[in-house]
Amino acid sequence: MTKHIEFYPTDFGIEGVCNPPIPAVHANIPDWFRKTPKYRYNDTEVNVLNGENNLTIKNCIPLLEGFTSGYVMTLHKDIQIKRLENKKVLITWIDGGSNQPGPITVRPFYEEKTENRSFPAVDGFDRPEFNWMPFWNIKTPPGYSCIFTHPINRLDLPFYTLGGIMDTDKWGEAGNHPFLLKSNWEGIIQKGTPMFQFIPFKREDWKSDITKNNNRYMKMLSLRDSVVSGWYKRYAWSTKRYR
Repeated sequence: MTKHIEFYPTDFGIEGVCNPPIPAVHANIPDWFRKTPKYRYNDTEVNVLNGENNLTIKNCIPLLEGFTSGYVMTLHKDIQIKRLENKKVLITWIDGGSNQPGPITVRPFYEEKTENRSFPAVDGFDRPEFNWMPFWNIKTPPGYSCIFTHPINRLDLPFYTLGGIMDTDKWGEAGNHPFLLKSNWEGIIQKGTPMFQFIPFKREDWKSDITKNNNRYMKMLSLRDSVVSGWYKRYAWSTKRYR
């Protein structure tokens, strides 16, 4: 049974100005993945050599589903990042007036100060965090929440969005989505770039069990290796649709 997720704007003037969320499949598959060949060694078809096939990550369904699951919120305008002296960051965008709000809740000049630090230092990223402003709220059916995360597998982006979980059936306010900038990065983050990804899920209680019997694992390996390629896609994978 298809579930229904609703997106509604934070203000009457937002619709048509700020992009609503869209299925991740339309915005989160990066160029590097699209350009990755299906086979290694410049092969043009599947081959088996020394007990292994020549497939690349282009054929990995779990990786692809990471890109395409759920929905993404994308930038509604270009933003420019510049590095100034004294560890200042200049973040600017074209000001279209009150009907075109900015995508980030920071002052144009942001200086790294001790009192501004609320997230521990992470290697490769600036210490202060910034906040995405999506301007769209989310409503899921009763009993369903959303996990919010950095766009999955998108290490190519010049920022990292922090993750979280929200019970969007009872509270789906757009809120602020903190992110960290990559250290010393400057340039333009283009309109349409996914800011964060979110996937609805049903809230359920779980209990874990540990077993020392690995017969199930050995059986699964035997089944996987009974075909040259594609066993998971053909026999184990279930299609998920987000529209």
